[in-house]
Amino acid sequence: MGYKKKKKSRSLKDITGSVKVDDTSLTKINDLKLFISENDDNYIELINLENCEYSISIFSYLNFELSIFKNCVFHSCDFENSTFLNCEFIGCDFSGSKFNKAFFDKVNIKECKFSGCSFISAKLSNIIIFESNFNYTSHFECKIVDLKINNTAYIEASFDECELKNFNIKEVDFTKAEFFNTLLKDIDFSTSTIDNIKLSSNMMEIKGMIVDTYQAASLAIALGLIIKD
Repeated sequence: MGYKKKKKSRSLKDITGSVKVDDTSLTKINDLKLFISENDDNYIELINLENCEYSISIFSYLNFELSIFKNCVFHSCDFENSTFLNCEFIGCDFSGSKFNKAFFDKVNIKECKFSGCSFISAKLSNIIIFESNFNYTSHFECKIVDLKINNTAYIEASFDECELKNFNIKEVDFTKAEFFNTLLKDIDFSTSTIDNIKLSSNMMEIKGMIVDTYQAASLAIALGLIIKD
């Protein structure tokens, strides 16, 4: 079966941080490699990719726009230098994949697994993440702006030398997560879990972070304070 690109429809509507895609205007495919080879183009738009499965495959230097990824599996795949603009990810598994130097903008992620993925020097903006798994992910020198994360796990994830701006979190599990040289000022962790987070030796990262009473006591102990009842 061959795939043919569709042109942009005026009915498609994108909103900052939230994507509204009319899936009736999309080309439904289940073989991304075939679609790429037949169109001979790194610019991919208006696709509804469902139920595909790849392992140790290269998808670098691709540009995805106004597209939906649903129930797809990409194990240990390479998306280096790829762009995702106005896209939705629903029920996908990208475990062990690389998104180094990738760019995400206006993307929704729901019930997905990105466990063990690397985001080195990636740029993430206007992202909504809901009920997903980002455990053991590696973020190094990332620029992360306007993120909303809800009910998601980042257990033992690392955020090293990252820039975080408008980083909004609710009920996120950062147990044993690492924040080396990443400022947490004005980020509200009060509804989230920050047990045994790892910081630099001077703990400069926590200045100005927002926590609840219990979390404050735990951080105070880590700073060497002795708390008396």
